[in-house]
Amino acid sequence: REIVEKCCSQFPYTVEIERVEKVSQMQDAKKYREKWDEEKQKYTVIPDSPEVVRVIEAAKMQSDRVYREGFEKQKTEGYKMVHDTPLYNQCRESAKIASDYNYKTALKEAKEKQYKNVHESPLYLQNKLSAQLSSGPLYIKDYEKDKV
Repeated sequence: REIVEKCCSQFPYTVEIERVEKVSQMQDAKKYREKWDEEKQKYTVIPDSPEVVRVIEAAKMQSDRVYREGFEKQKTEGYKMVHDTPLYNQCRESAKIASDYNYKTALKEAKEKQYKNVHESPLYLQNKLSAQLSSGPLYIKDYEKDKV
């Protein structure tokens, strides 16, 4: 700066000229590329970092080629239902219960038809027991007995 002022400069060295010089240095492509080449050699990617692994997996999942390969594979094999979903397990259990219920009701009807005496049939005995359990006087009698 001093040299420019002392030499044969026609214009005085002002703040504006200094700013223009700095801007032109910043816009110089050669210096920009040199700085970029230096930074490029210093930085290395850690291949096993969790972030890099996550980005690679996301790129694979978003790949249209992989999607189409999976689609073609599924078309040849057909759709296979996953057997451990909660909804599937619930449906399977309800089907078992319905089947078991139908089996037991048919069995009860068959047994009821076999008995000649109605007082010996299981359905009659079950109804008699439930009537005894829901009886009010028997409940009060048991309550008074347990209270003492």
